[in-house]
Amino acid sequence: MRTQCPRRFRKVLLVLLLSAGSVYGADEAGLILYRRYCAACHGREGRGDGPVSPALGEKPTDLTQITAAQGGGAFPFESVVEAIDGTRTVRAHGVSEMPIWGEVFHADPSSPLEQQILAGGKVIAIVRYLRSLQREAGPSH
Repeated sequence: MRTQCPRRFRKVLLVLLLSAGSVYGADEAGLILYRRYCAACHGREGRGDGPVSPALGEKPTDLTQITAAQGGGAFPFESVVEAIDGTRTVRAHGVSEMPIWGEVFHADPSSPLEQQILAGGKVIAIVRYLRSLQREAGPSH
């Protein structure tokens, strides 16, 4: 039962942040955060072609194709949040206990509530921005 409480808290926090984000311009904040923390690997347009990408062992994900890779339909908002905040392991991001962004996007559950909300707000802003980047699947080469 203990593991359910943090998950429920996360869902409530997610709903609150989503509703606040539309009022406070999360898409603009998401763009700024994306460019600061994500663009080096994923590229300014999110296509996985950032300046650091040639040096990586694995090509970064084309973030414009998240929905298309899921077979279309709704953008997998919660899954993307979990990939960024370290809840779900993405091999290129490091282990879930220590994503490459460290404390920026992953607040320890024992940290003050304000830190947890701030970290969650940054993640939500980036995910909202990523949702705005979605494109139809392109032709295979």
